[in-house]
Amino acid sequence: MATGSIANAHGARRFAGILLRHMENRFALLLVLWGVAIVVMSLLSPYFLQLSTLPYFLQYIPVLGLLGMGQTLVMLSGGPGIDISVGSAMSLAGVFLGWLLGPLDVPILLACLACLAFGAALGFFNGVLINIVGIPSLMATLATYFAFGGLALALTGGRPQTGFPDSFAWIGAPGWLDIPNHVFVVFLPVAVILHIALSRTVVGRHIYACGNNEKAARLLGIKVDGLRLGLYTLSGTLAGLAGIVSASWLMSASPDAGEGLELLSVTIAVLGGTHIFGGQGDIRGTVLAILIVTTLQTGLELAGISMAWQLGVIGGLMILSVATTQAVRRRRAAGR
Repeated sequence: MATGSIANAHGARRFAGILLRHMENRFALLLVLWGVAIVVMSLLSPYFLQLSTLPYFLQYIPVLGLLGMGQTLVMLSGGPGIDISVGSAMSLAGVFLGWLLGPLDVPILLACLACLAFGAALGFFNGVLINIVGIPSLMATLATYFAFGGLALALTGGRPQTGFPDSFAWIGAPGWLDIPNHVFVVFLPVAVILHIALSRTVVGRHIYACGNNEKAARLLGIKVDGLRLGLYTLSGTLAGLAGIVSASWLMSASPDAGEGLELLSVTIAVLGGTHIFGGQGDIRGTVLAILIVTTLQTGLELAGISMAWQLGVIGGLMILSVATTQAVRRRRAAGR
């Protein structure tokens, strides 16, 4: 009996070791998780795999994806860095865009460029608080989360802004194969550019260096604070771009359009393999994590499952992701 127990324990440890080795390939693991999510959601709802669901599924991806990619960049550079204000920044940038397109009747292209600059300014403000003033990123961006969100509500009285030019709807309108235009003209180009920047440029190597070992990065002459300041600015710019996409999709700018998306953006970054202390992760993982989270949200909503359960499922997925990441890191450390 004792021999059998020892054999079973040995077999369990061996299986766990094999599983952890496979988990080291994060991209493959995420692909499997996405496949499982698709199968489970199709079983929960007969409507999930219908073609009519695809446009709705793809409408939400760029908004959440832009915030998730911005969060990934901030976290990769270490610090540890985090941007809790991205949802509020998106809301405030959308309100600013609505003011330009509505009462001021600014041309669409000029208004969109101004919205991007405004988002960049919000991100730059976060970067200054964190990298120059020296406030911890969680506290600084939590403060600006309330400040940006409160300002958006105060300026609009809590009412959505409407009255945009009809041509502005093109960004979020169905295009080729009924896929929303912003998937091709916004989300995919941004994802490709950021992936190339991280994997094939000097700036990308510097970002990983800062996240892995800040002291060593400084000794190599990398301007760590300036780099992180730039990444917070870029995160704000992507939040402004998400505000443009959301406003075009809904043809209105709501002061709470980004509410709740800040925590989802962190979830996506972590699920995609970005380590909370930096130096590990990539855009490919983030994109797959976006697909997984959006698949779960869409499927659960179609199945009539309440928002509370949806958040619970996503929270459980994040716990599982962090736990497996830590297990893999411990295994690597033990193998050295």
